[in-house]
Amino acid sequence: MVESNFQRLGTNYVSLGNTPEEARAKIRETLIRDRALGEARKKALEFARKLFELEPVQPENLEKLARTNGLAVGVSAPFDERDGPKELEVGPEFPKAAFSRKPDDPFAGPLLGRDWDGAYVIALQKRIPSEIPPLDKIRDRVVQDYKFNEAVTLALKEGRTFYQTLTNGLAQGKTFSAIAAEAKLKPLELPPFSLSTRSLPEVEGRLTLSELKNLALATPSGKTSELQFTRERSGVIVHVKSRQPPDEAKMKGDLPAFLGSLRLERQNQAFNEWFNQEWQKNQRGFPLPRPSPNMSSGAAGS
Repeated sequence: MVESNFQRLGTNYVSLGNTPEEARAKIRETLIRDRALGEARKKALEFARKLFELEPVQPENLEKLARTNGLAVGVSAPFDERDGPKELEVGPEFPKAAFSRKPDDPFAGPLLGRDWDGAYVIALQKRIPSEIPPLDKIRDRVVQDYKFNEAVTLALKEGRTFYQTLTNGLAQGKTFSAIAAEAKLKPLELPPFSLSTRSLPEVEGRLTLSELKNLALATPSGKTSELQFTRERSGVIVHVKSRQPPDEAKMKGDLPAFLGSLRLERQNQAFNEWFNQEWQKNQRGFPLPRPSPNMSSGAAGS
């Protein structure tokens, strides 16, 4: 399979490595990862089925079943719904699923890891009530948060002021660079990017890549976006210099890697849809009637 995939790439193998050997190694790694991910999904679903069928329903069932199946089990440190557990590489769906658990519905999963390198089945252990600690214990943190919030407020105020100056200057025929220079601001020059761009280190910590793409996509060529407040609590204005026609050679070179990431993403979506369908078939989705207390069951023969 490695060689057939390599031959299919032709001269585009350079998108995976500088040499044919590096490209073959990357293909082999991807195939092994895909197969391992498929096996992990099957085992996770099988484990979840057994767990959801155990009666009575109690969180301790997770640890008991995991140990009998030789699976690692542990208790996370307390975490909140916004950030999730720090010791696990999981996505935003993990804390969302965890905080939707109830005593009579303590289990969730399988939940895939952030880089799809594992699957988690979780159980609610306990909820820790929110509290306001004494000021003496959190004084330094309160002071730090106050200074940070004041700095953010001031920065956003200056951002609004600059945006007003920017729109007035553009209406007078000035360029974006000239207006920024007059305001003693240095624009961040970005390399060309597209909707298929997977990372852009230049914007990390300022705004998410999806926020940047949405702003750039909604802004015509040669125009400037409105002031946008980001998840990082910063203000961003995007000026689109131009829209370049696609580079055919680069498109062909990047296509295998893009298709690979797209395939993994769709596999993840398909797995979640399949799991939901299987879950609906489970008895917990269609609970069977239980005998009333004054009924008994047994076997009879003649």
